[in-house]
Amino acid sequence: MFKLAWKDDEANANRLKRDDLILLRQHGYVTHLVKVLNRQAEREDSSSDWNLYRIVEVVWAIGGTKPPPSVKAELIFGYPEVLAYMGGDVMKLEELPTFKKAWDTQGGLLAFQQHVQHKLADI
Repeated sequence: MFKLAWKDDEANANRLKRDDLILLRQHGYVTHLVKVLNRQAEREDSSSDWNLYRIVEVVWAIGGTKPPPSVKAELIFGYPEVLAYMGGDVMKLEELPTFKKAWDTQGGLLAFQQHVQHKLADI
């Protein structure tokens, strides 16, 4: 478990519900799948812009310091346009036009979840 920090945007941090899953991307790679454990964002006593956090549990994480090519975000998500989304905000996949375009004809969110499960299991 760890505290997943947010830049000072409480509304965005609270978009998540308890038990929601988050795929975390860093530098073009999917590095973690985490599950949200608390019901709403909490705030640390800090002067940092990153003083909001959600408590999350690691469901899956890559090992080592250099990610393998198999965890490139465009491969895990199944479409290259995912790389255009940046900034650390929570994005609900089913609301993203690029996600809908890529996955609606392939079975939607459920098919995507199965795709990710198979990709992560193979790593």
